[in-house]
Amino acid sequence: MNKVSIRWRIVIAFTLITLFVAGAFTLAIYKIVHAIEDELLSQEMHAKLELIVANPAYPQTTLNDLGLHLYTPDSAVEPPIAKYLVNLRHGFTEIEDKPVSYYIYRQSLHGKDYILVQDESLYEDGFERNLFIALKSGFLLTTLLGVLVGWLLARQIISPIVKLSDAFSRRKLGAFDEVPSANTFPDDEIGSLAQAFEEAYAKLKDALWRERLFTSDVSHEFRSGLMVISSSCELLMQARAEDDPDYERIERIARASLEMQQLIESLIIVARAEHTATNPTRTQTLEQIAQEAFNRWQSGFEAKNIIFRLIINEVPASRSFNADLLLTALSNLLKNALNYTHHGQVELIIDKNSISVIDTGVGIAVEQQGQVLEPFVRSNDLPLDGLGLGLSLIQRICENQGWRLSFFSQPGQGSTFTISF
Repeated sequence: MNKVSIRWRIVIAFTLITLFVAGAFTLAIYKIVHAIEDELLSQEMHAKLELIVANPAYPQTTLNDLGLHLYTPDSAVEPPIAKYLVNLRHGFTEIEDKPVSYYIYRQSLHGKDYILVQDESLYEDGFERNLFIALKSGFLLTTLLGVLVGWLLARQIISPIVKLSDAFSRRKLGAFDEVPSANTFPDDEIGSLAQAFEEAYAKLKDALWRERLFTSDVSHEFRSGLMVISSSCELLMQARAEDDPDYERIERIARASLEMQQLIESLIIVARAEHTATNPTRTQTLEQIAQEAFNRWQSGFEAKNIIFRLIINEVPASRSFNADLLLTALSNLLKNALNYTHHGQVELIIDKNSISVIDTGVGIAVEQQGQVLEPFVRSNDLPLDGLGLGLSLIQRICENQGWRLSFFSQPGQGSTFTISF
């Protein structure tokens, strides 16, 4: 994934264009100046040669002081430059060598061949050094100017997008009386994008409002019915002794009613993505919640002659958890363990920062392990009732509370589900 922001992409693109254009212009100027320089030097050395030939009385020391050397077919050739004078073409020639370079001009005057040599350093130390400094400075300044202009241009281009992002990021779906902000943007591409966001936002608010009405109505109706069942069970239990055969059945109905109330509360919290870790309705320690889950499901395992144990490997730190959500998650794990375990044992194990449910059941097929946490996915090994929402609900509860659900399963040998805190 490309992590470079759009602003920096624009700046980088503008900088690269500036570097290319400035480099091309600098190189072109350098070549043009060199071509003009060669032409001017050729004319200058031609004039000097004519002047020297017309005035043969110029002493050699004067020419040497000017960095000039004149050679004719009758004169001796100095060894340092002798190799450059062999088969030298007529006209201007620049010979670059280290540590000294030369300008050489060859011309025939009055039927006689002349070669005028000038030390290049006298010229290069002045004009060309200044030219190089000027071109280098111009290139750097142009590049810096391009970066600055690119930054300002990117800021100008990105500012409407940033404004759009800020406008919608500050809005909350719960605030249904917010004033639409699409009209604050100009009638251009950004305005069209803002209008599209506004329309999608309106649809989302409408869907959320209808979902809240639905969940409120459903939860209210379910809670009312479950409260009637719970209160009726309490009255029936008070009217019977504990050794009455119906007492245990009524107690099971009351317990199931309480579980349904907790499940409805958990489903509503998860459906609305409400993070209740800071202010849950009921909190307990991990040991208390695990003990309650153990007591709730112990009779079911005993009825199937399955060994069910609560094991505390390490006393967890003193920490309170959302009792309703964690109990719902553990109940779903224990329910799956009960349904898919026919013999052996099931263990509810507490560690310092996690709690696990380990069973010796049928396990999960390898091809289903990558999808088992998705909604409506369930094992087909047994003709059991259910829609395959249990593990998906546990996953969403863990995400809501900042926990992590992991599992390991071997087909035919059992499964281990762990909630880490």
